[in-house]
Amino acid sequence: MSTLLYVPSLLIAAAVTVACVSASHLLIWRGARDEVSVLVWGAAYGLCTLAMILVGLRGDIPAFLSIVVSNTLLLVAVGLFWLGYRRFIGKIGRHDLLLALLGGIVWLAFACNRQFFADINARIHVVSAIQSIYLLVVAIDLIDHKRKEALPALSLTVAAIAVQQALLIVRTVHLLIAPLDPDATTLPSGTPLAVTLIGSIGFVVFLGLVQLALVGQRSERRYRIAAETDGLTGLANRRRFLRKVLSHLNGNPDRGTLVLFDLDYFKRVNDTHGHLTGDRALVEFAGILAGATPEGAVVARIGGEEFALFLPDSDATTAAVLAEGIRQLTQAFELGTASGSLRITVSVGIADIAEAGTDYEMLHGAADVALYQAKREGRDRVAVYRWEPPQKPIAAQGHVGLDQLASATA
Repeated sequence: MSTLLYVPSLLIAAAVTVACVSASHLLIWRGARDEVSVLVWGAAYGLCTLAMILVGLRGDIPAFLSIVVSNTLLLVAVGLFWLGYRRFIGKIGRHDLLLALLGGIVWLAFACNRQFFADINARIHVVSAIQSIYLLVVAIDLIDHKRKEALPALSLTVAAIAVQQALLIVRTVHLLIAPLDPDATTLPSGTPLAVTLIGSIGFVVFLGLVQLALVGQRSERRYRIAAETDGLTGLANRRRFLRKVLSHLNGNPDRGTLVLFDLDYFKRVNDTHGHLTGDRALVEFAGILAGATPEGAVVARIGGEEFALFLPDSDATTAAVLAEGIRQLTQAFELGTASGSLRITVSVGIADIAEAGTDYEMLHGAADVALYQAKREGRDRVAVYRWEPPQKPIAAQGHVGLDQLASATA
């Protein structure tokens, strides 16, 4: 067992593995230059590789290299891990690079105190504490970011950090209970220390794999969002709208309202002011619509100048109040053009599940009927679909001739 857990051999083997992780990150970055975090992580793994080699050669190279330089590289690498995650989640601070190097700077300052630095236990405690602080901040940032971008690998990263923090605590407690020889000049040995070292190496390798998974999951998410997003307005497109609405309707809900919006005389806007102005009008209306959409609702551009809003927990009365507010905001908005201010209006049709049922085609057809009613009545208004039972035919008294029937139904 002592041969298998020989620390210098473990470190050299780990250095080769981590070098492969570094190379994989750099290769991924060459194909995705916008992911700067991958480059930063790749550099961090490169520094980890050098640090592990220097520590593994302790006793065969000067102590300054195997102790001071190696741990400086290691702590700068941990700082770069933190910096990479900052870049990944979109947090960019003015002094981030300095903070990433701060761990190495603190270590060098500690190295200047010869009395404390001479004790190997103190050195391990300082290195462990600096690592723990960086990892804790990373975990906090990722937990906060998960609410904005729900990537499965974020949870794996936090879990891995929690395990590594536990290993650092175990190592610290073990050294407090059974401290090493303060004057030791060679690498410490022993099963407990070797096991924590293996755990740390596993953490580094696992973290590298999860980082690549994070990049892949983000790319997949971006492609999926792009495929389900209207490129002009940024709203959901018809595909995404139908997926979400059908998912709700398949649960046979007893509440839900579909609202259709159609910009009035939009062809006239394009013909008179140009398609660029028409696009601006669509974008501005989309902004009004998105700003008024309550949480949990689904809003989309489903056609040229046609928009849809699905309110899963509303009835027709509530939807009508919301739609009227959107209509008034649209009417009050002025779009500047080369020939002066342009006002746009919108017609709105509303259909309630209680009236039209949970079949989407029926629901959309009912909202369309209401929308056409709003247009027939003069546009720039809200109309609500109301189901009316078909009238019963009046029973004919006696024999009715074809000529009488034709005149009666004309």
